[in-house]
Amino acid sequence: MNGWNRYSEAVPNGWFGPEKNTDRWPLAVASKVLMQYYEASGDKRALDILEGYFRYLHDNSPDWPDDSWRGVRAIEHAVTGYALYRITKDTTILNTIKSIFDNSFDWTGYYEKFPWDSAAFADKKIPLNWKADGLTAHVVNNAMAVKYPGLWYQQSGDEHYRKAVFEALQKYDKNHGQIGGRFSGDEHLAGKSPGQGTELCAVVEFMFSLQNLLEVIGDPAFGDRLEMLAFNALPGAMTADCWAHQYDQQANQVLVTKDKRNWTTNGDASNIYGLMPNYPCCLANFHQGWPKYVQSMWMATNDNGLAAIVYGPCSVKAKADNGIDVMIEEITDYPFAGNIRMVIHTDGEVEFPLVFRIPGWAENASINYPEGNLNPKKESFIKINRLWKEGDEVNISFPMGIKSEQGYNNSEKIRRGPLYFALRIGKLYDKIELKERNFGSIEYKGSVDWEIRPSTEWNVGILPLEDQDFEII
Repeated sequence: MNGWNRYSEAVPNGWFGPEKNTDRWPLAVASKVLMQYYEASGDKRALDILEGYFRYLHDNSPDWPDDSWRGVRAIEHAVTGYALYRITKDTTILNTIKSIFDNSFDWTGYYEKFPWDSAAFADKKIPLNWKADGLTAHVVNNAMAVKYPGLWYQQSGDEHYRKAVFEALQKYDKNHGQIGGRFSGDEHLAGKSPGQGTELCAVVEFMFSLQNLLEVIGDPAFGDRLEMLAFNALPGAMTADCWAHQYDQQANQVLVTKDKRNWTTNGDASNIYGLMPNYPCCLANFHQGWPKYVQSMWMATNDNGLAAIVYGPCSVKAKADNGIDVMIEEITDYPFAGNIRMVIHTDGEVEFPLVFRIPGWAENASINYPEGNLNPKKESFIKINRLWKEGDEVNISFPMGIKSEQGYNNSEKIRRGPLYFALRIGKLYDKIELKERNFGSIEYKGSVDWEIRPSTEWNVGILPLEDQDFEII
């Protein structure tokens, strides 16, 4: 309780931020930032603010109306709350999270009933508004909420909530699923046609939800989907330097223009690349995708080990075996190649388990380490517990065969490992001036809004996969 008292001397009621703000939702976002800042810096002032804010939530009446962002997103507070509890062990934080869960929108019940299915979309019954019902059909709210039953499961221990997560994913895929692990929502849920878009904010929030679910539930399939989003949907909606992005991305997109599209809610500029097409929210949000992916690449295990959750070139430093420093260097061209080399660096010898996620697509995966070879099952986690020394290596091979998947309206999707193929099309760029209802083009540090049209053939197809030989070049 000392933390509450320290903070109460500075801000008596625990509220923080601009005086004019009376909405809890911005503080939920700021709380996640403060926790990440604390984890990176160790600055305990951030903890003081967070402890004060959760005391505020504990001491004041619930304020989570269903027709507000803070209401439908209320359980986002639990992301920070559980991290704070693990540090402070203050049980009032758990009581606060329970109060939020009991007094905000019931996403678990929503997933069990799921009113906004493909039939509702076909019959134009999905509410395209910003009232209580429309907020439950909002794509970003859905991308955030898929983790909420899972977050509560870690406190309640009730399998009912764990099952709700898998039910949610199954219903998103069945009714609104798109290529690359995403689901549609050109502001509101929009069915399975590849003509419908997905808001970039929904991609990064879905990624963050999967990262949380991996931590809580530990199902390797969440890692598969997280990689698909990170390597397909996320980069597909932005330029490599991140100076321009799309508000909505589409599969099989040929024209990047302000032409009319069959969006549920969004404006015509949602499809173009620019600084903030359609609305500025994605400009403020999309940058979290890559850093949080990197942050979740490695996780600690309950037996003082390290787990490789998702893959890519990186290095991780951690303490193992009662506080001994360890660094693991991950050398790979993944996701473009399936060979991954892990090199262990440590002073002396240290015993700890290393855990590796085996993707669901990785048939005949193999792992080579100093004692021998392993052939793990696909879609699993495999543990190697041994005494490690400087320079030890683990070499992983994930064969990346080319696979065909059936898509919308008997279309085919071609995949290799976590990557989906797309036809390279020549591009003609046209700078445009946006004059939207919410904003216009801004010449900020040379940023440009533009349309793109094809300069080469695009209306081609492929024969059935079994009739062809593919070669990666």
